[in-house]
Amino acid sequence: MLDNELHQNGGVQVMNKPSSSLNHPLSSEMCSSASLSVPSTPKDGVVVKVSHVGACYSEGQMRRKRIRPRFPGVEVAGTIYDVSNSLPNSNFCVGDKVILFPDEDLANSGYVEYIAIDDTCKVLQVPQNISLEVAAMLPGGALSAYAAVLGAKPHVEKLQQVKSCVNVLVVGGGGLGLWTIRLAQLLLGNLCNSVRLFVADNSIDKLLTAQDHGCYDIVHWNEEDHEQYIVERTLDACRGGVDVIIDYVSSPRTMNRSLKVLNREGLIMVGGNSMKEVSISLNALAAKQQSIVGIPKGNMNQLRDLVNFVSEGKLSPPCYAVFPIEDVNQVFDDLCECRITGRAIFRLGNSATVTDNQ
Repeated sequence: MLDNELHQNGGVQVMNKPSSSLNHPLSSEMCSSASLSVPSTPKDGVVVKVSHVGACYSEGQMRRKRIRPRFPGVEVAGTIYDVSNSLPNSNFCVGDKVILFPDEDLANSGYVEYIAIDDTCKVLQVPQNISLEVAAMLPGGALSAYAAVLGAKPHVEKLQQVKSCVNVLVVGGGGLGLWTIRLAQLLLGNLCNSVRLFVADNSIDKLLTAQDHGCYDIVHWNEEDHEQYIVERTLDACRGGVDVIIDYVSSPRTMNRSLKVLNREGLIMVGGNSMKEVSISLNALAAKQQSIVGIPKGNMNQLRDLVNFVSEGKLSPPCYAVFPIEDVNQVFDDLCECRITGRAIFRLGNSATVTDNQ
């Protein structure tokens, strides 16, 4: 997972506390090293010079507050450094902006500034009008959210034939939730009239950020409140229950809570990795004609769609901040404590300032 969802509340982007939550911290000397070797260019492949990477980690470890950063992760953007002379019909040129399709084997390979890619089908060129910091977010959070919205869309359209308004609840107000708001606005039409999109989270700061991004309403799932009170609050906010739930946490608590607010013929899409089993009554599901499905993994064609949407101005990225890679330990610590809302992107190479798009 890419997001720290449903965690304790805290200030936003406060970076004055020493790192203490990292399971395997990364040394600043390693991150700033200029002596990392450039790999040989594979036959029929390319070498990519990494420019930006998203802050990626395991959701299970995040929820135990022992983060193990994933490097380079599944959100990698950079430029073509070298192209194999034997690559047939190559459209790649040195200096081209590119992003990499998510590769789990590569994601945990460690800190690198140059990546050798054997299969160029996993490399996607990026138009010049898209910055590399934005491009880096597309293969991870944006692609996961796109797959979720595409998966929910047929069910929403089916319900629209018999209901004047369809309620959609997104569980998790971090980067995935913000991308879901943006993509729902693009793909599901008018979110105020025919589709109402709600966001639930434990963090007030994340909920306020989600509200700023245009969701219909927010629901505070304060884990210190009584469970029935949270359910009643959700039903009251959603005015009669929820038709589609996209759960980016999928823990036992969020799943049981979601089932209590889900309408008849409702759909739950699960995409979390809580590392815990959930007990569900199949009889109850059948009686209410409800469905639970996993969020499908995005594909290269969908990633191309996202690049085109952004390039054409149809899709804007959610709020994000760019940090120098030397600040990696502090940033992950702030993510763990919910002091950063939106997305965190690392910039490799010379960088001395923190920037954001707000």
